[in-house]
Amino acid sequence: MSFKQRFKQFKSDWRNARLRVCKMWLDRAPQAAPTPNPQNLRAILFLRQDGKIGDYIVSSFAFREIKRAHPAIKIGVICSAKNRQLFENNPHIDALHEVQPKSTLSYYQVGKSLAGQYDAVIDPTMSLRPRDLLLLRALNAKYYVGLGKADYQLFNHNISNTQQHFADVYAQALRLLGFDRINTQPELPTNPASEAAVQTFLQQNGWQDYIALNFFGAANSRRFSLEAIAQTLTAFQAAFPAQRFILLTYPEITPELAALCQQQPNATLYANTQTIHDSIALIRHAQAVLTPDTAIIHIAAALNKPIIGLYRQDAQNYANWYPKSEHAQIIWFNQHIQEITPAQMIAALQNILPKAA
Repeated sequence: MSFKQRFKQFKSDWRNARLRVCKMWLDRAPQAAPTPNPQNLRAILFLRQDGKIGDYIVSSFAFREIKRAHPAIKIGVICSAKNRQLFENNPHIDALHEVQPKSTLSYYQVGKSLAGQYDAVIDPTMSLRPRDLLLLRALNAKYYVGLGKADYQLFNHNISNTQQHFADVYAQALRLLGFDRINTQPELPTNPASEAAVQTFLQQNGWQDYIALNFFGAANSRRFSLEAIAQTLTAFQAAFPAQRFILLTYPEITPELAALCQQQPNATLYANTQTIHDSIALIRHAQAVLTPDTAIIHIAAALNKPIIGLYRQDAQNYANWYPKSEHAQIIWFNQHIQEITPAQMIAALQNILPKAA
């Protein structure tokens, strides 16, 4: 075992030991309360401080469906500075409560400040850290809905099936709180300024009928190197000389990708990309999307775009985050995404392009 692996194992063991101690101290069942339903719930709190964009996309329907059933219910979200912008323009969310990542004190202070204000708390995470448990206990809610938390007394409503899509997890969480006839169609975050700027960029540059390409996932194993991207773009140019491609980007990588695009006559990017809102606008106008990033996959699925998803062979991850779309193709890899060849991606694109033409 390498030093890095030993260190990761040590961190995991230490975290689990601390969690066991916190569980002995904090894990107590809430006081008995009537069966929840939309009529006896004043306020519902979602724990969403993880910063994952894909999670927001697939769960976005939950806020809408709560308000549809009972508009008077207050909806709050615990978030971080990193993902706050996803929630702040959502018309169904009434309050945001920001915690500082990795700060146990911040988690406790936020939880204590909200004690008793929310009847129900929905925490869809697969595992808990000590600071999460401290926050949950401090909230002092009547109903706690969790995923795979059968061994916690605090969670008096548990979703046992951890092999289902996270959209279905959120739908089940609402059912456990008494909601029914749930429509799981996502609601994408909106930003009129981004939409207008992207549309102007496309019109001024005459870019239509393009495929959106994203070469980066969250983990290093799901990121193509710049050299591999250049080789892939060159192969795409040879296979599809009349097809246009727009690379999805983010500020830190934009200069390097822009340099690559200068060598490719049929590829470009929107250099002013700053947030996920800009990528949503680009996907909205695209013919199709190729990506290893599940957030981009869920955005494309919500917009009913053909998808080529690049997934690692991981049954649990795929069960939770597969594309909810009838227009999706999957290319698998084992350890690193660069196992996928340009030829494999070209073959998948050939299945899409006649339909998109």
